[in-house]
Amino acid sequence: MAVNCKINGKPVTVENGTTVLDAARQAGHEVPHFCYHPGLSRPANCRMCLVDASNSPKPIPSCYISVAENAEYTTDSDHVKELRRAILEFILLNHPIDCPICDQAGECELQDNYFAYSLQESRLETPKHHKPKAVSLSDQITFDGERCIVCTRCVRFCDEIAQSSEIGVKNRGERSEIAVFPGKTLTNPYSMNIVDLCPVGALTSTDFRFKCRVWFMETVESVCDGCARGCSISLDHHKGEVMRYRPRENRAVNDWWVCDAGRMGYKNVHDNRVLAPVISRGGQPVRTTWDEAIDAARAQIAAAGERLAIVVSATLDNEAIYALRRLQRAALPNARLFLGGRPAGSDQDAILVRNDKNPNVAGVTALFGELPGIASLAAAIRDRQVTHVLAFGGELDAAAVRGAAVVLAGTHATEAAQAADVVLPLQTHAEHDGTFVNFAGQVQRFQGGIAAVGEALAGWELAARLGRALGHDLELRSAGSTFKALAAEEAAFAGMTHVNLGSTGRKLGSAATAQATTDDGASATH
Repeated sequence: MAVNCKINGKPVTVENGTTVLDAARQAGHEVPHFCYHPGLSRPANCRMCLVDASNSPKPIPSCYISVAENAEYTTDSDHVKELRRAILEFILLNHPIDCPICDQAGECELQDNYFAYSLQESRLETPKHHKPKAVSLSDQITFDGERCIVCTRCVRFCDEIAQSSEIGVKNRGERSEIAVFPGKTLTNPYSMNIVDLCPVGALTSTDFRFKCRVWFMETVESVCDGCARGCSISLDHHKGEVMRYRPRENRAVNDWWVCDAGRMGYKNVHDNRVLAPVISRGGQPVRTTWDEAIDAARAQIAAAGERLAIVVSATLDNEAIYALRRLQRAALPNARLFLGGRPAGSDQDAILVRNDKNPNVAGVTALFGELPGIASLAAAIRDRQVTHVLAFGGELDAAAVRGAAVVLAGTHATEAAQAADVVLPLQTHAEHDGTFVNFAGQVQRFQGGIAAVGEALAGWELAARLGRALGHDLELRSAGSTFKALAAEEAAFAGMTHVNLGSTGRKLGSAATAQATTDDGASATH
């Protein structure tokens, strides 16, 4: 049912139950707030969102009250602005003025609202009340009690989303303080979301603390590759280094959250990388040029004859998988295909985390169909049906391919890479544009933020280079055009482009989606 009201004199029609704050946003008016978050309950305790209402003798908390038929609401009157100024003065009464050394500087809601609605000097004549500083709530979160404005977003998150209830508010008045309950530890797998939720610098990431000022960093929209959920994230980087991951709102995938393991996955971008092509000489890995490595890979593939296996990793993006399919069909039609990737976990929950630790099993399935796993490859090698392996994606069990000559295109210097005959460095998803398909069939685009680490190539580019070495031009020139060609061939991706996928992605075609959603954490190891 629709409700008609007025916001700052402008007629607005919204759904029944819409809060005044959300109605104001729809009308183009932003109402400041601290305690409100769309993913949490609404205690209306900060009072920053007070507005005037024609049906109330007193200002109302707009985050809590729903619009009423024919009511008029004013969000920018002199009276409302004075209320905000007074509320900010109260909040800042004991707040330390340490913005120059605060990690939240540059993305602090209190700082922004002070400049927008206050800009007055403190009238406090007595000493400020001091609270504990730099307290470790866990090995991942550092708490500064003096900066806390007791908005309780963190408490509500642990109660309502993580459902672990480790923290609460102790004491009253100016002595109120966030604390971990006695006998409990803040160790739920989503705990670091409270760092993002904190509107001030009270809760900070111990890992990111004092690492880089936020205004120095650049941000791109990306996708977490830690499991089949494929959470939408923001990738912050500076001078060629990924600094952190943060959750990005996507109601179709992860709402506003990301798990702690996924958040800390940014470290994998730089740790233990394959920096250049490597070939084995006399049993020893030797760094070489791209031309020599591609020639060595071509020679290995040629020597395999019909006993070549291609391993398609479920960690690859769709562009790399499609390019590999073109390579296989054009130059290696007799090669046997196997599914590679990370082994399954056992930590799936009802919030975000999936047992399938690969970001793109559904993408491999959409382009290649169901493939046998690494256990089947190991059996084929033992039976000498396979003597040579071309593995795209570095998550390969070294023991499974023992006895075969291996050309490995991978991102990291794993045990399998160290034992391979030829190693070709691949870029991670932080270094190029591409797409993943999550377990529910949502196709999402990620953007490359940093330059290639070392001499690594994107997967589609490496497949095209191998194609030329084998006498076939795959006619692939960029990630965008590769995805466009994929969409032209595959009905499940029809009409999709990197541009129209937008920030939240689009649903894969119904047939492929049905296949993907039947997987409840399948592993690529069987």
